[in-house]
Amino acid sequence: MHGALVADGYNFDLAAELAKRHLERFRRDQDPRDLGQAEAAIEPWLRQPDPPPRALVLRASVRQSNHFFASAIDDLDRAIRAQPDNVEAWLIRANILQVQGRYLDARQSCGRLILMNTVVAGICLANVAAVSGTPEQASLLMQRLAAQIPPADPLYHWLLVSQAEMAVWMGRQEAAEQFFRKALAVNPRDAYLKAAWADFLLDRKRPKEVLALLAGDIRNDNLLLRLALAEKQSGLNEDLARHVEDLASRFAASAERGDRVHLREEAIFNLKLLDDPEKALSLAEADWQVQKEVADCRILMEAAVAARQPARAAPAMLWLNTARLRDPELTRLQARLASLVFGARFAMLATHIDSVA
Repeated sequence: MHGALVADGYNFDLAAELAKRHLERFRRDQDPRDLGQAEAAIEPWLRQPDPPPRALVLRASVRQSNHFFASAIDDLDRAIRAQPDNVEAWLIRANILQVQGRYLDARQSCGRLILMNTVVAGICLANVAAVSGTPEQASLLMQRLAAQIPPADPLYHWLLVSQAEMAVWMGRQEAAEQFFRKALAVNPRDAYLKAAWADFLLDRKRPKEVLALLAGDIRNDNLLLRLALAEKQSGLNEDLARHVEDLASRFAASAERGDRVHLREEAIFNLKLLDDPEKALSLAEADWQVQKEVADCRILMEAAVAARQPARAAPAMLWLNTARLRDPELTRLQARLASLVFGARFAMLATHIDSVA
C-alpha cells in the first residue's frame, strides 16, 4: 500500500486506509513508529484549512494512543462540527472522557449516538455506567444488547470483551472466564483482550496458560510484561531475567523519548518485577493524573500497600467507593489499606499515651 500511495500521492482514501492499518498494527504490537507513520500518511490533508473529518478522527486516534487527550478531543470536536453524525468521532470522544473519569461528559457523547446506532450507543453507555456507580444496570443492559448482535458483527467482539471485564469487576469469575473465552474465539489476536485475559489468569495463579497465550507476543510491551509475570510465577528464572532486562530497556527508551504512555505498566514492572514499591507508587500517582480506569486504581492501591503509605492511595479509594465495584482483588486491597491506616493511627495513639505517661 505504501507503493500505491507514492504512485498516487493525492488519493486521500488510500492514505486514510494506510493510516488505519498502521493504527491497527500499533494496537497489536505497540510499536510507536506505527503512530508516526499513521499521522504521516494523512499529514498533507491535515495541513488544509478544513481537513477532512476522517483525517481529524484518524489523528485523534493517534493522539489518543499517545495519551494526548486534550488535543485528541479538539480534533474530534472539529470533525463533529463538520460531520455531526460521525459515529466513530463520538465513540472515541466518549472513550477518552471515560478514561479521564469525566463520566457525565462521556455519557453525553454516548447519548449522541442513539439516533445513529442504538447498539453502539448502548454498549458505550453500559461501559460508562459500569465504572461510575451502576455496574448492575450496566450488566443488565449488556445482556439485552447481546441478543441484538449477531456473532458475525464486529460489535459482538467489543460486547464480549466489555462483558468479560464487567464480570471480573463485579466478582463474577466463572461468567468472566466464559466471556473471555468467547471473545478469544472471535478474535484471538486482539492485544487488549490478551492482556486482560492474562491478568485474569495471573490473579488465579494459572501462569502456564499465560505462557502458552503470550509466547509469540514479545514485541508488545504490555504483553511482554504479562509474560514476565507468568515466568516469575512459574519460576522460569532464566527467561524472566532476559525479559526483565528487555522491559527495563524499553521503559528507559520511552522515558528518553518523553513517551509516558505506559506509566501503568511501568509501575507494575517496578512493583512486581523489580520490587521497588516507592518508584512504583510515584509512577502510579503520575498515571492516575492521566487516566482513571480499574487497572489504574488497582496499581495505585497495590503500590501504596507495598510502600506502606496508604494516604497516597486516597484518590483511588475515593474513585473505587463511587464506582461500587466488587472485584475481589480490589476489595482485598481496600481492606489492606484500611488496616494500614488503622495501624498508623493506633501507633500514633500509643505514642501519645506513652508520652503522657
